[in-house]
Amino acid sequence: MSFVFRLISQDEDAAPSVAFQDSISPGYVPLWEEVGVYDALYNSDGREARDVSRAIAYGVDRVADDESLGRLLPASCRLGEALRFLENVHRGCTIHASARVETR
Repeated sequence: MSFVFRLISQDEDAAPSVAFQDSISPGYVPLWEEVGVYDALYNSDGREARDVSRAIAYGVDRVADDESLGRLLPASCRLGEALRFLENVHRGCTIHASARVETR
């Protein structure tokens, strides 16, 4: 099972559509808590992407600047994958700022 972060966009006359989606293993939760992005990822359903993008950007910086954070991850998880995921989520939140967050 993996954690899925989606951004749902809805134009005035169109049905809602997935504007962005990425997923990652739940093994990264200790890292997300340490770098301050847990709430932005897991407790943001229904919020606009612009509301969580700052927290995600901060997490990107923390992960990129501190390789010692890898100690928080199980052997099956990689810090590089965490950085890739956060960078993608941040990019999605920036591009689709008014989209609504949906997590699974």
